Amino acid sequence: MVLEDIFTGLGVMFVTTMIHALFMVGGVGIIRWRLTHFGPSRYELYKAFNIWLLTAWMFIAIVIEAAVWAGVYLRNPLITELPNIETAFYFSMVTYTTLGYGDVVLTGQWRTLAAIQAANGVIVFGWTTALIFYYIQRIYERV
Repeated sequence: MVLEDIFTGLGVMFVTTMIHALFMVGGVGIIRWRLTHFGPSRYELYKAFNIWLLTAWMFIAIVIEAAVWAGVYLRNPLITELPNIETAFYFSMVTYTTLGYGDVVLTGQWRTLAAIQAANGVIVFGWTTALIFYYIQRIYERV
């Protein structure tokens, strides 16, 4: 059963990676468009708004990705620890962010799937951090 969890996890990781990539392309496009049309700014608030815009956009992607994971958990009738969408989404967000409160946990073989989701989250958050940091440098070097 562990192999089944690994392959399921890899499939969901593929979906979340595609979602994240699409949001990245869209977010980069928004920032480039704003920089092209409004040019470099001397105003710190404007620069901070651009960074916030990209951060909020990428956070929306993360929420959607966690919802995909929650859907995978809910579709499996053998996972009884997540009885409804609210609990499944909460567990998914806590796992994806690797916060792991531990108030809702999966048992048995499903722990492997949760660990894969946490690894997926580490990768996605690292990717998002690198993207935001890159654009912070770009926005502030144009002064």
